[in-house]
Parts: sequence; C-alpha cells; structure tokens
Amino acid sequence: MKLTRHYLFALGLLLLSCSTEDSEVVPNDVPEQVKSTLTSNFSAAMDVEWEKTGGNYTAEFEVAGVDHDALITPAGELLQYKHTIPDTELPDAVTAAILQQHSDKHLDEAEKLYRGNEVFYQVEMENTGTDLYLVFSPDGQEQAEPAFWD
Repeated sequence: MKLTRHYLFALGLLLLSCSTEDSEVVPNDVPEQVKSTLTSNFSAAMDVEWEKTGGNYTAEFEVAGVDHDALITPAGELLQYKHTIPDTELPDAVTAAILQQHSDKHLDEAEKLYRGNEVFYQVEMENTGTDLYLVFSPDGQEQAEPAFWD
C-alpha cells in the first residue's frame, strides 16, 4: 500500500511538471515592458489574465465588455491582437465567401485580427460537432497565413 502511494505521488509530480504550450502567468511575473505595452495600447483593459505562449506573452482581457487578446514579446513589441465582433460587422465580401464556400456550416464566432498594419477576420464555424477555423482578408479571400489564432 505504501509503495502504491509513492508511485501515485511520483506520477502526480510528473504530470504537474509537464508543460503545455500555453501556461498561466501571475501578473507579478510579467515583465514591466510587456504590461506597459498592454496599458499604452489598451488603457481601458479590464480583467487581464496572462499566459506565456512560447517565448511571448498573451493577455486576455475585456474592453467595454468585448473580449480581446494581445500577443506581446518580452521586449514589449505588440505582435498582434484581436477582439470579438458581431457577425454583422464582417465585411460583405467575407460574408459572401462564407455563404458560398461553407453554407453547410453554422457561424459560431467572428473576430477581427490586427497583425502589424494588416487586418484579418477569423471565424469559427461548426457542422455536426466538427469545428472549422478560418481566416479571411477583408476582400473575402481565405488566408493560410496568418494561421487562425486561438
């Protein structure tokens, strides 16, 4: 019995030590330049939660009740950010492309993605339990790059 407990304890420690791609970070462990970038770009950010994604930091937060995400390097460079939008705010060309190419699926969520000086639209669609994640340019062209940012 004692040996089984030791094995279970060791297994538990092993599972806890395995890292995932994204890991939560307490605000005190986020570099000041990263926090400064967030506040200078999103002064009204509320309920900020931090994750470490690869070597960068992801902030999940709300602005005026709208969900946002921002990806920031440790040096404080804002790489990209996104926020949810109502389906009605998708450009007509994106809506037309979705209807033409994916009419068998239901639109679950739409987001506006800013990457450098470019704007993209991300959509999450579903059909009988299968999710589809797509990125479009404003003119309705489906994009392989950037990849869907979850």
